Amino acid sequence: MSEYRQDRWSGAWVIVAPERGRRPNSGRVAPAAPVAPVAPVLAARDAACPFCPGNERLLPEILAETPAESAPGWLVRVVPNKYPAVRDAAPPPAEAVPGRPVPGFGRHEVVVETPRHDIDLPELDAAGLGAVVSAYRSRFRELAALPGITSVIVFRNAGRKAGASLRHPHSQIIATGLMPPRFAAAADWARAWHAGRGACPACEDLEAERADGRRLVEATEGFLAVVPYAATGPYEVAIAPRAHQPSFADAGEAEIAEFGALLQRTIRRLDELLDRPAYNFAIESGIPATLDPASAHWRLRIVPTIAKAGGFELASGMAINPSLPEDDAAALRAVRRAGGRRVRRTVGPAKHVSEEPRQGGRG
Repeated sequence: MSEYRQDRWSGAWVIVAPERGRRPNSGRVAPAAPVAPVAPVLAARDAACPFCPGNERLLPEILAETPAESAPGWLVRVVPNKYPAVRDAAPPPAEAVPGRPVPGFGRHEVVVETPRHDIDLPELDAAGLGAVVSAYRSRFRELAALPGITSVIVFRNAGRKAGASLRHPHSQIIATGLMPPRFAAAADWARAWHAGRGACPACEDLEAERADGRRLVEATEGFLAVVPYAATGPYEVAIAPRAHQPSFADAGEAEIAEFGALLQRTIRRLDELLDRPAYNFAIESGIPATLDPASAHWRLRIVPTIAKAGGFELASGMAINPSLPEDDAAALRAVRRAGGRRVRRTVGPAKHVSEEPRQGGRG
């Protein structure tokens, strides 16, 4: 039976309709059979890839770099996007005039996550992973402090179906001079909630999810990974700090390391369960200059590219999720690694929150 569910973080409504997943060619992906995934065979370096070491001539410039003692001398690089969505031009006016274009002011950067062309974020070692999430935060902070910037979005398109145009592991950051409407609507919702209840809506939601347990994927000391109550699609996962933290810019060193490790484990779970699906993730966070510290709370959402939007979604702006969030969370909790094979075990909610899987690659 279908349900209307409202996201407590943003106020957005979703239709959860598991019966839609039984349609022919619905796009709903069932968990993969318990066999070892077959990864594509790639070289550690591609002579035509602009992000590989030795191909620096193909880059516009290098904005930032995390050094490494071993060759090629770096762990993570940040470079300008060669085909930017926004540019460092004149900031837009304080008030836009309907029917008139506004200059596309902003910054568009690429985070090259590793010198290696043949691995992906789930295979990075602790040093490499730490360098990636630290780069996310440092660029977020730097871009958020620029005059005229109203939002900074860190995101990752993994796989062609998710919009990736290059195979080399990378993420992107877009800082805009115009507040994205979805961010503005969510901020208004959170302020109104706080004004009426005296509490951050995200904090209330996280406490409810921890107590309920049915949609919990993993809990660490400082973070929760959950399938949202109003997930917009199958196997969507949100990762958020348990303590009230308004902006991603506020995260400290230990929190960043814990967050990165949980993000990596969550992607591994999705890889094991769905056989390396394409996905998008984004850090949903206001910048310190524009958010309300009492009601704002940052999170990262991972959305596998499974269910396709149709005419209803286009017209209404409301997603139809053909999957039950409680079932998706149970499947993700049950993922275990043993000898390189996917092994599943049925577990209950709350008290059986999954422990950290074994470290290693995806193969």
